[in-house]
Amino acid sequence: MRQPLTEDDIEAVGWAARTPAEHLSAAAWLQAAAEAPHPEDEVGPAELLVAASDQLSFAGDAPGALALCRAAVAAGGHVPPDVRVFLHHALLAAGEGEQARAVAEDIRRSRPEDLAVYSFVGESYEVTDDLAQAHRWFTLGLQRALTDPATGGDPAELAPSSEGRMLGVARTRVRRDLDMPPDELDDAFT
Repeated sequence: MRQPLTEDDIEAVGWAARTPAEHLSAAAWLQAAAEAPHPEDEVGPAELLVAASDQLSFAGDAPGALALCRAAVAAGGHVPPDVRVFLHHALLAAGEGEQARAVAEDIRRSRPEDLAVYSFVGESYEVTDDLAQAHRWFTLGLQRALTDPATGGDPAELAPSSEGRMLGVARTRVRRDLDMPPDELDDAFT
């Protein structure tokens, strides 16, 4: 039986891979670890499958990465910030925009409290040049951040390195790219 795996072990495997062949090898190793979990693993099968998916993505295998993300969702378990954001990203990378939108809608309907979920989905849309959807997700996340009683709805009250502030900066950037006129929220992040 193999040794139990930690978050650091997964990171080390990922960082060690430099070439497509090494990424493929790392993906195979991570997938095998997910399929034969150790009872003392610090990470669950879903997290191992997401890490394997990342490695396939780095190797240029979008369909393989997508298959592993689907397997991660099916495996259950928590993968921060939400396993579905990785599936969403893999769907977009594989050119499956309609399926990605369905996953995004499922995420939206669940009303996630973790602001990183909104960032992940927004950034996935941004890197695939769907700026309208990126704007929507960054706005949803910023609105969620501003519902925190500590902010009183005031963007100036968001901590400088907070996820809420990063959502505001990303939203402002995308609004510029969309040639939208600045609004009152943009003024807080410029």
